[in-house]
Amino acid sequence: MERLLKNTPILLAFVLILSLASCSDDDTVVKSVESGYVMSLRTQDADEESADYYITVNDLMTGEISAEGQGVELAGWNYNGHFADTYFAFGYDLNECIGYKIVNNQLVEQGKFVYERFDVMGAIDDQSFLAIGAPWGGGSYDCQIQVVDINEIAITKNVKHPIYESYDAEGTQLNAWPTGAYVDGEKLFVAFYPLNGSSWKTPNTDTAYISVYSYPEIEYIKTIKDARTAPIGYYGGSPSILEDESGNHYTLSVSSKAAGYTQTTKPSGILKINAGEDEFDADYFFNVEEVGYKVLSATYMGNGLAVARVISLQMDEAAGAQSQWAAFSEVTPLLNVAVLDLNKKTVTIVDDVPLHGGQYQTPYLIEGGKVYVSVNNGTEAHVYQVDPVTASATQGAKLIGNQFQALFTAK
Repeated sequence: MERLLKNTPILLAFVLILSLASCSDDDTVVKSVESGYVMSLRTQDADEESADYYITVNDLMTGEISAEGQGVELAGWNYNGHFADTYFAFGYDLNECIGYKIVNNQLVEQGKFVYERFDVMGAIDDQSFLAIGAPWGGGSYDCQIQVVDINEIAITKNVKHPIYESYDAEGTQLNAWPTGAYVDGEKLFVAFYPLNGSSWKTPNTDTAYISVYSYPEIEYIKTIKDARTAPIGYYGGSPSILEDESGNHYTLSVSSKAAGYTQTTKPSGILKINAGEDEFDADYFFNVEEVGYKVLSATYMGNGLAVARVISLQMDEAAGAQSQWAAFSEVTPLLNVAVLDLNKKTVTIVDDVPLHGGQYQTPYLIEGGKVYVSVNNGTEAHVYQVDPVTASATQGAKLIGNQFQALFTAK
């Protein structure tokens, strides 16, 4: 199956938007890195043939950022990851992983391998990271839970498991699509949402699920559930699980018709799993819809604050009626940046950031108490620096391209 949006019409009429807004080889070398950042810059829209480039950037806030005359062109369309001291590109079409390290101030390819599917990636420790391959289509229900050695750049463990077995009202078995994962002590937690692997319909939307495994054995223990909100996360690998200073984890249930759900029966909200525990906290629930929004992704900033992408209830309803995947269009302005207070349970829109399109994986870079995000307002794309304490933002460098698909500090 091709990437969902490559052949899916998702651009909405701007009259709708405006009315709602008012209510390589192993010795490949990239340009020398003196200081700054490693960026994956995408030059085309999600529904076009895109070109992704790994480039180095020294200034995020002034001028223009371009791949012209620098960087390495990645093969096809990519996800990206930064684990320990290695920068990874995960090819979506070619199913190839390439790892790069900064050696003598240069970004140098270290190795590569092929895989069957990588859909959700997450850090484990300085030696390895987790990569979960989702079951595509309707013929298989097994996910591949894989451990990748960062230094060897190789898969060292691959366990196939269905994660969770569920059915629709007609008795058709559903896939459990992984949306996020983390390791806490000797347990692995995998969030997912049930969907029909052939039609992408989501008939079961009244419960949040996480399957729990032993780690490092990766043996299934149980699936925990909470009926106060919808399933956690959605297709595309956007951050749906946050970790705070104390090791507690917060899960994001989007319940969004613009982000792949064909029905919504529970509110978008946030649940909590306390550090060292393997059940949802019955005393914590942040109903995001009560303040007029659905939360699509976020990153934790400290002191109970998170910077998030949200969509208004009205915008979600209208956009979802046009396309099940409307929130993935980088050039259709549907989303707001917001500051979530997880303790006070409030949502504050960052007015300095314009309405903008969505992204696969939705990268956030935290540095110096600020977070950097990629914003495409439908006309042009910029870096924005967001201050979570003041709920304000500053427009930075213009991107000569569609978006940055990844942004990491250069180490």
